[in-house]
Amino acid sequence: MSRPPCIGIPFKKSPETDWVRPLRQYIARALQEDPDAYNSDCQVLQRMRQDMRGAKADETGRDIIYRYYSHLEALERRIRVGEHGVKMVFQWTDAFTDESIQQHSLAFEKANVIFNLAVSFAMQGAGLITDASSDMDLESIRSAFECFRVAADRFHFISKNFMHPPSMDLQLETVNALDSIMLAQAQECALIRAQLEKKKDVTVSKLAQQAALMYSGVFDGVKPIAESHHLPRGWVLLIETKLRYYQAMAQYHEARAENSKGHYGIAIARFSLAEQHAREATKLVGQFTETFFSTTNLTEDLYPENVQGLQDLVTALVANVNEELSRANRDNDIIYNDPVPNISTLPALEAAIVAYHFDIGDFYASDERTNVVGGELFTRLIPMAIHEGSSIYSEEKAKIIRAEEDKVNLADGELQDALSFMKMPESLRRFEHHQRAGPDSIASEFGELSRAVCDAAREVQSAERASSLTDMRASVEAQRVRTTEELNHMKRILDEEQRTSESALSEYASEPLFASYQPSSRAASFYREQVAENQKKLEDAAGLDNSILSDYQSVVAPWLPALHSGPEGVISVLLEHLRDVDIGDGPGSQAMDAENLVDIGQDQPVGLAGQVQTIREIYEQLLDLKSVRRSTLSELKAFARDDDISNTLVKASDAKGLQALFDRELHKYDNHIQRLQAAASRQDMLVKRISDEFRRLLELPQARSINKRWEASEGKKAALESQVLEAVQVYHHVRDGLDKANRFYGMMLESLGPFRRQVNEFAESRASLREQLVKQSAHESASRNQAMLQERLSQYSASSHPHQPPSAQEHQQTYQPQAAQASYPPQQQYQPIQSPTARATDPYDMGHLATQAAHLSLNSPSGEPAPPPQQMQQQGYSYGGPQVPQYQPSAPPPM
Repeated sequence: MSRPPCIGIPFKKSPETDWVRPLRQYIARALQEDPDAYNSDCQVLQRMRQDMRGAKADETGRDIIYRYYSHLEALERRIRVGEHGVKMVFQWTDAFTDESIQQHSLAFEKANVIFNLAVSFAMQGAGLITDASSDMDLESIRSAFECFRVAADRFHFISKNFMHPPSMDLQLETVNALDSIMLAQAQECALIRAQLEKKKDVTVSKLAQQAALMYSGVFDGVKPIAESHHLPRGWVLLIETKLRYYQAMAQYHEARAENSKGHYGIAIARFSLAEQHAREATKLVGQFTETFFSTTNLTEDLYPENVQGLQDLVTALVANVNEELSRANRDNDIIYNDPVPNISTLPALEAAIVAYHFDIGDFYASDERTNVVGGELFTRLIPMAIHEGSSIYSEEKAKIIRAEEDKVNLADGELQDALSFMKMPESLRRFEHHQRAGPDSIASEFGELSRAVCDAAREVQSAERASSLTDMRASVEAQRVRTTEELNHMKRILDEEQRTSESALSEYASEPLFASYQPSSRAASFYREQVAENQKKLEDAAGLDNSILSDYQSVVAPWLPALHSGPEGVISVLLEHLRDVDIGDGPGSQAMDAENLVDIGQDQPVGLAGQVQTIREIYEQLLDLKSVRRSTLSELKAFARDDDISNTLVKASDAKGLQALFDRELHKYDNHIQRLQAAASRQDMLVKRISDEFRRLLELPQARSINKRWEASEGKKAALESQVLEAVQVYHHVRDGLDKANRFYGMMLESLGPFRRQVNEFAESRASLREQLVKQSAHESASRNQAMLQERLSQYSASSHPHQPPSAQEHQQTYQPQAAQASYPPQQQYQPIQSPTARATDPYDMGHLATQAAHLSLNSPSGEPAPPPQQMQQQGYSYGGPQVPQYQPSAPPPM
């Protein structure tokens, strides 16, 4: 597709200007502040102007220009620039004549910067359309469309805000013409996009007709001033060529649309009109081409290929129109024979305008604008007059806000007090619920548990699924029984050992070996103390177990079956109790209520349902009124917060007129104040009305009955929920106690294991020692008796053989006590040194005497007892019995 040329506008030029020195002098002289504190801001502003002078027609260039302009706007609010402020010299050249103009006004600087900003957008849009190096896609067309609209908006801004400009390019006629050119080119972009998207002929016709109308207006505005305002000579020809071209295009596509509808005569007429406009466009494009190639610098950035593109577009349109017109005439003459109307009688074409001004504030989104513009300069520099005036105005606004907020809070408090006195909306809900649910309204309304009770029931249900309280109790009981049995078993071992020891000590009290054998009461004292201490601990633990069990039986056990099922189980119990609620009305109460209801229905058509509905409507109105009042107050605060009259204060030259200025500005808040007053008055009326209606409602017999039942059920539910919460709390206490008891008994059983082994070892060692002592005592006793018997036999032998006393050596061989041995050796038969003849003929048979003596000494109760060890030692015998070790108990087991 060929590319139509666009009108380009040249940039205005400006030489270097020093911002730094005049700003520093003004800050030091007029504002009495240190200029060094603002030196960096002055340098930044100077660099921004330098960058703006070299900006190009691209995105970077337009952002640089917009940034400088935005900081000029901010600077104007803080510093007065001009003859009586910062005396700058701004010099700019005319865009079309290169005439140089100087002024001290900041408005002059801003107008020229805005002009270059508009030119930057305009040239960027033209480049997107006419650049042959890139494809003409929909996105490029959309961007060009926006650029032309923003450029038009900036030219329009100059025309509305800068009066009596000193240069021709800023005069009203020039900027209005440039504004119209930009909007026409934006409409042209919309038409090109429709062609690329292959829209219907009707749509293309409307867009082309609007483009023709806009270029017609441009032509009327540019032609009279082209020479006087030194506009490029090629503009008028180009504008008129596009005017005829788009007139032809609009008629051509409208003719195609009419032909498709079957209006063949009208189609031929419009094809003919399109052919006329196309011939004129062909003549104009030829003149424009000759003028362009014979003259230089007709337009900015208008290249030969763009001129050729326009000629190609016109030529193609002429060929299409002629072809369609010939075909339409031939078909109509042969087939349709539809009458062809006169061209002058054709109705005007419809137009569709899509090109409007596009504010640059909307083009730059807030985030993008922050990135482009950056932070504001000279933020610490606030003129004293503006600061004082803003402070006074802010205090005036604050007085209004405080007064209205106090009124709103007072109205809210009065409404809350009135509703609380009537217990709204709870009291109203009970009657509405009774109407919906009927006789079971109480159970259905209170059949829902509070969140705390539901959560508590789920906790118990989850805990019981993990490990039930019954299992925990059984485990505690089993471990306590095992611990008790362990302690009782060890006590029996110690008692048995004591009984055996005491019996042995009693039997062998006279035995020397048992002299060192400790009594069991002293040897087992440590073990008995340990057993007693553990039994005491066991008794204390059992007492705690009983206390926990008592809490369980009295508080938890009644609710545990319901809690096993979670909230559903508790709800079922709650419903059972609510069904049994008795308000004491008596058996005839319901019948009386029914009778009263019949009477009420006859005497008062409104009845209970109507009364409740009326109160509900008034209540909703009060809530809406409260919401409206709060929203109005919020709007008032937001409006006051955004109300900035700094620009107005800057323009105000007379400080004495500030109060009048404030009064005028504060009238902006009258609307909000009146709305709040109206809301307060309406609330008073509605509160009085709802109070009267509610009093009438409570006088109804059925309402009194519902109230009684509701309050009784409410109290019952509160009591049951309190019991459930208490049961759950005690449940956790019992569960925690049982868990501690399980751990305690487990640790106690674990510690009793080593202690039991020590007790067994103690009893076994004591039994082994007793057995050894008994054996040694019996052996020594027999040895002593035998020694005494041998001595007596020796005495008898000496008396029987007086002339043959035994020699010392023979006596020594006869008996030698073994004092140093731990036990006696096996007893050998004593053989005296006698001849066999003498022993056979001796009348005191020694064997018989020995047998008799042994019998008397050992067996006869009246025989002579064996001499004690002391006597045996006096007679020359030594006692060599074993030494009995004293028993030392093991170290106490760890408890």
